[in-house]
Amino acid sequence: MKAATLTVLFVIIFALTAMLCEGRIEGKAERCSCQKKAQERVRHALVKSLVIFPPSGSCAKTEIILTLKQGMKVCLNPEGNQGQKFLSGNKQKKKSKGQHNNKQNKDKPQN
Repeated sequence: MKAATLTVLFVIIFALTAMLCEGRIEGKAERCSCQKKAQERVRHALVKSLVIFPPSGSCAKTEIILTLKQGMKVCLNPEGNQGQKFLSGNKQKKKSKGQHNNKQNKDKPQN
């Protein structure tokens, strides 16, 4: 084959590959854990633990996943009242931990 033909073929293959990659990034490549509609409320007595996943490259939305005492996992709507309380409580814990660590560092004698 001639060099010009190979160059054109290479450019076409490169362009197609770039389009496919872009489609994956912009398309339905999200891998959110909460695929179905999230619950608005869950009784506190049923909750064993909770995990909050902030937006990331794999999922553009905040997810709150509760593990119930029976072992079942449930998604909680982060925009609902209970979800907002969990999120604000999580921010308060992080803030108080930072203040607590600073206070401990001030109390330590410096050498």
